[in-house]
Amino acid sequence: MSVASPDRRLSRFDLTVLGVAAGVVLLILLLIGRGDQVGLTVISMTPADGSTAVSTRGRIVVEFDQPLAGTAVAVTLEPPAAGQTFVEGATVIFVPQTLAPDTRYRVRVDPGVRGVNGRTLTRALDWGFATGQTQVLFTRVVDGKEQLFTAPVPQRDAVDRSASAVQRTAAAAGIWDFAVSPADGRIVYSALTDTGTSDLWMLASDGAAAEPLLPCPTAFCSSPSWSQNGELLLFSQRNTNDFGAAAVSPPRLSIMHVASGETAPVFQDSQKLGFEARWASDGQWITYLSPDFIGIGVYNLESGDERFYPTQTGEAAVWRPGYTQFVMNEQRVGGDRVSIHLYRVDPAADTRINLSGETAPVEDGAPVWSPDGEWIAFRRNITAGPGATLSKQLWLMRADGSDARPLTNEAAIDHGPPVWSPDGRYLLYHRFPLKGPDIVIAVWMLDVETGEQWQVASPGQRPQWLP
Repeated sequence: MSVASPDRRLSRFDLTVLGVAAGVVLLILLLIGRGDQVGLTVISMTPADGSTAVSTRGRIVVEFDQPLAGTAVAVTLEPPAAGQTFVEGATVIFVPQTLAPDTRYRVRVDPGVRGVNGRTLTRALDWGFATGQTQVLFTRVVDGKEQLFTAPVPQRDAVDRSASAVQRTAAAAGIWDFAVSPADGRIVYSALTDTGTSDLWMLASDGAAAEPLLPCPTAFCSSPSWSQNGELLLFSQRNTNDFGAAAVSPPRLSIMHVASGETAPVFQDSQKLGFEARWASDGQWITYLSPDFIGIGVYNLESGDERFYPTQTGEAAVWRPGYTQFVMNEQRVGGDRVSIHLYRVDPAADTRINLSGETAPVEDGAPVWSPDGEWIAFRRNITAGPGATLSKQLWLMRADGSDARPLTNEAAIDHGPPVWSPDGRYLLYHRFPLKGPDIVIAVWMLDVETGEQWQVASPGQRPQWLP
């Protein structure tokens, strides 16, 4: 008996499947062979198209689907805004010097941006966003608890310059400290608890409700400090122990990736102490107050390089925008006279320059750099001579200590730490009258060019700019 051989002819279905497979293979080969003719793909754009209430200190970020070849990328804004463009892997970052408040912007990225695999941006990117109205963030005591408030910046020609304020937090035990992101105006603050600990909370600049960021049920988490890109947060953590409450325990530095909430210690040595950390513009160097050394500690997060500069004033260092330099103050003793001078420090070169003057009978503190890094506003108390007072006045000097001049001259008023506006035109601070029937701390604003001052909110203290 013979067995019939199977039918080896392909069916119509088989032919169809083979045809589709062959087409896919040809398409893949075509894409590989003509990869340089397929445009780059945009993964994300920040701020997103149509965004509102964008921070005047915000960055323009475009992420592509592959790393870029070269750094020549043209990013322009309309209305025009000066700034710098950086390329980091697959990301283009435009950092404006400042954006105008309450303004609609159009962003354009010119075509021709090339990836490492040869693909290019074939069409210009064009999108828009709007910045928010400039506001002032400050604290006010409510029922014995300090809370955060915001108020719009009053116009200089307004009849009533004391703006109405809006309460932004209602922490049961009040807040301890806070920090504003230089990238987008988000606020992180430490909220006190009735058990002697403090948690970190997040507050958006657009008026949304506060959200928990990091619960610290057995620790005192405080002194938050944002990186320039708004991605990382330094903070100190004091853990409870058998010898005392968390608030008085030794502080240790931690770092958080804000988007994921992941945290890690800054130092490998778990016994190294630190608090009041501050970021350099490059995101590599940080400064912190070192209880171990009694001074300013400087640490490079990438290389592990360290420096220490002694001081007993307890004031944090302040980094110069765009430079690996910072300003700190140090107590000096000469005979029976004690002075506090400002020093500009370059940790990479390990150099220090006295900005106050070697023999100046002054107590200088609370320095803050102008956005362009060319000027320093600070508090000064002259301790000897005809100009001596018991109150702190606001002063201004260049980055090298020259052209120092007073901005205020009110012996009966103590002036709080100044804060520059993003455009470098104004200073915020609080005023504390030393005399009078009505001694109320109030937030004030000063025009650096004209010297004009006016009240923003009363009562109020510890002001910062938003967004």
